[in-house]
Amino acid sequence: KVGPLDTHMSKCYPDLMLVGTSKAGSTSIAAYMLAHPQVIMQSSTGGLYDIPLAEQALHNKDPLWESDIFDRHFDSDAKVMYANSATTPAVPTDRVGESLLLQYRPSYFYNPDVPFRIARLLPNARSIKFVSVIREPAARAMSGYEYHRFMDWRTFKQVLNDGFSQRHRLEACYAAELAKASGSGPPRKHVDELPLDRHWDVVNRCFWERKDTHDRTAPEGSFFDLMHAHVDKGVYIDQVRRWYSLFGKENVFVFSIEEWSKDPVGMYQKLADFAGYEAVGPNGFSSLAELNATLSVQYNDGDIVPLPPVEKSKEDRERLAE
Repeated sequence: KVGPLDTHMSKCYPDLMLVGTSKAGSTSIAAYMLAHPQVIMQSSTGGLYDIPLAEQALHNKDPLWESDIFDRHFDSDAKVMYANSATTPAVPTDRVGESLLLQYRPSYFYNPDVPFRIARLLPNARSIKFVSVIREPAARAMSGYEYHRFMDWRTFKQVLNDGFSQRHRLEACYAAELAKASGSGPPRKHVDELPLDRHWDVVNRCFWERKDTHDRTAPEGSFFDLMHAHVDKGVYIDQVRRWYSLFGKENVFVFSIEEWSKDPVGMYQKLADFAGYEAVGPNGFSSLAELNATLSVQYNDGDIVPLPPVEKSKEDRERLAE
């Protein structure tokens, strides 16, 4: 709980965070979570938030859904916390605890700042339930490339070349730092095996302080920062281990959109169990039929600027798949 605004209204910290990943179906997952009667959403304008009927009809995402708060690399901690408070809905004080507050931003899972900032700034960080949906990496990369091509005019081959080179340099930097940190002791294989402060120091030094280990084609420090990192976003091992190491596996639920597609009702029930609300029942959807109807609607954030798709060579597809 942030604290009372007056005797009748209060603001609270998020209970749930849908943190990823872009172009993996997170828009639909956010809509399904928000459709639950106990879930409210922290939006960029604040206020209690439901899916507007117009957006339901379009099966689209309202741009107000995303709160880009913890992924602003150049913002101070004070500015981050101000933004978090400003976008948090006020609820009647006597009803605090009756609903779960969801914060949604699909770029959080990849951005290495985010879990460290959440852990450092939110007093309830270790009780938040974090959710990320992922997607087969090659398909995700191609979808991301098409979606953001209106502001990135590199060829697909160039995007792959840049992404592979950046990834190789990042891994080399991590390996060198791990070798120094291990000294004469047993070797460490992953940066998350380091003590927390050292973990952040290595990530900051190898990722942010170098200009050749991450994508910089999108405006840095903006809403679109790191949006064009199509190759590296699909290397999930770093991302999963980072979130697990900071918050524990019991608080981070990662699943693939391919798993979801095979059994949406079963996966939603797993998600609800993890998040702490009942899928169907007195406090949930009234019936399995209602849940099924909700999950039958697919949401898509569409093309910002529709462009004809680019033909990708067999060679480039195979490189990406490897």
